Amino acid sequence: MSEEAVTMTVTINGTDVNPWHRLGLRANPFPQTGIAELAAGERILASLDADPIRSTADIQQRLAGCSRELVDLCVSQWRPGERVSFAITFPRNHR
Repeated sequence: MSEEAVTMTVTINGTDVNPWHRLGLRANPFPQTGIAELAAGERILASLDADPIRSTADIQQRLAGCSRELVDLCVSQWRPGERVSFAITFPRNHR
């Protein structure tokens, strides 16, 4: 039996504004997966699309405790002045 895969879109805000402020929100409040076990991780990833990312150190700080592979991927995708999105896929039961 194969493990269920989970795919999420990660958006990194390299602009000067938090796009969610215009709605009175700090970050995207809508979960992507609806899987309770992933809620904390989804909030951490949503923080990358909230207040602007100014440096790779911001990404590393927000993703403290996440896998080195995820941190390195996010750092490599960050573009100052842009909001970029990309998909990540991982096994649901990954630890």
